[in-house]
Amino acid sequence: MKNFTLLSHQWKAATRSAAVSKSIGIKIFMGFLFFVLFLELLGAGYYLGSSLADKSEDPIGALSGYGFYFFLAILMSRFMLQKLPTLMVKSYLNLPIKKGKLVNFMLTKPLFNSLNILPLSFVLAITMGLHKHLDAYTFWMILACVLVGDIFFNYLSIYIKRVQIKYEYVFYLFLAIVAGFLLLDQFGFVNFQAISSALFMEVIQQPLWLLLGGLLFAVAYYLNFQLLYKHFSLEDFGKGDTNQKSSLENLNYLNRFGKIGTFALLELKMCIRNKRTRTMLYMAPLFLLYGMFFYTKAEYLEMSGFLIFIGLFISGGFMMSFGLYFFAWESGHFDLMLTANNTYKDYIKAKYFLMLSTSTLIFLLSTFYIVYGIEIVLINSMCFLFNIGVNSLLLLYFATNNNKHMDLSKGSAFNYQGVGGRHFVLMIPLLVLPIFIYLPFSIMDQSNLGFALIGIIGTIGLLLREKMLDIITRRFISKRYQMSEGFRNK
Repeated sequence: MKNFTLLSHQWKAATRSAAVSKSIGIKIFMGFLFFVLFLELLGAGYYLGSSLADKSEDPIGALSGYGFYFFLAILMSRFMLQKLPTLMVKSYLNLPIKKGKLVNFMLTKPLFNSLNILPLSFVLAITMGLHKHLDAYTFWMILACVLVGDIFFNYLSIYIKRVQIKYEYVFYLFLAIVAGFLLLDQFGFVNFQAISSALFMEVIQQPLWLLLGGLLFAVAYYLNFQLLYKHFSLEDFGKGDTNQKSSLENLNYLNRFGKIGTFALLELKMCIRNKRTRTMLYMAPLFLLYGMFFYTKAEYLEMSGFLIFIGLFISGGFMMSFGLYFFAWESGHFDLMLTANNTYKDYIKAKYFLMLSTSTLIFLLSTFYIVYGIEIVLINSMCFLFNIGVNSLLLLYFATNNNKHMDLSKGSAFNYQGVGGRHFVLMIPLLVLPIFIYLPFSIMDQSNLGFALIGIIGTIGLLLREKMLDIITRRFISKRYQMSEGFRNK
């Protein structure tokens, strides 16, 4: 009965919250996007199943070969998109409820996540396309494999996300392992498709192997249980490694650059110490690996306009996702920033140099894409110059329009507080403008001139940045009270 009581409390807390009536438009919009994604997955699944049925002599074996990539996609999507299950435990700690009961209740919540329907629906659509090659036994075995695998990777992603809160290096280790698998497969060192096909065909033929999947799920559940049980105090769990936190002191050399360095140091500390900004920071390496999804396919390498889009996203993806909310990140203490004895231009310039440094670091790391051709690096270089010379200044200018409060203690996955439709609209010119610059030259078969002009415009923006920062500062001064009033409305 206690589980039903806890469930009732969760339902009342959700429906009676003052936030329910807020951002209803965004919730409806996201629900619509989820429905569209659901329909697209059904269509893509049916198309994939039909293609395998028509082109493959052994469609079930061919389908099994994609099992590795399917579950890897599940793990990555759950890791990046799914919220951690939470429970406001403070009100229950002084009641006669066992701690294990509360932990188990938290761990059952992921079983009822709306994301769970997507992989199962995708596979059901595939089996519909393969219905002529499936008997009842194989159909149910495929579904069983998906269910067991999905639930295991669900709890594995939750465990990794919880551990990384305490030990931040776990995220980079996890990302390095995934990237390692993809590189081994891409360069042919390991044939994961053949291994996956042999493994899943063996499971289909010998159902007892599903018990191993059930055992893996039990281990993942147990690890999550032990982690939560030992760190049930939220204050204790969020502390992390003391030495790791103190490493921020190593950045104090930024103070040598005057007030700009001081502001930059405060910005970095905010990124690391707050949950929502830290989540955004963790996503930065994903933008670096964005090219891996496209440079490996020959058809994309022939689409120069599309390569510009990829180049912009690699060196500017983090800058764009972070920069539009530059002032909103500090909405909790924005009034203090306005009353401090500092010049507004130094305050804004610190944000500009933070974008400049992060984009430069990501660009330098992206030079390994030279393995796909020198043209890739040249395009990425021109896009990098455009990002730091034009897009960074546009981001700061557009950021002065944002006056919605943001709570940094909450994660960014499915968190749309402070986010409006106009923020998505403002992303369009940042990505489309360079393509419009390049398009006339592409039509005249002068692609190299188009790439060069993108880089030249970015270089001109760098040379004129002081003038542009003056314009942004004047706009900030004219909008600061309107922004401050909006930030106070939580």
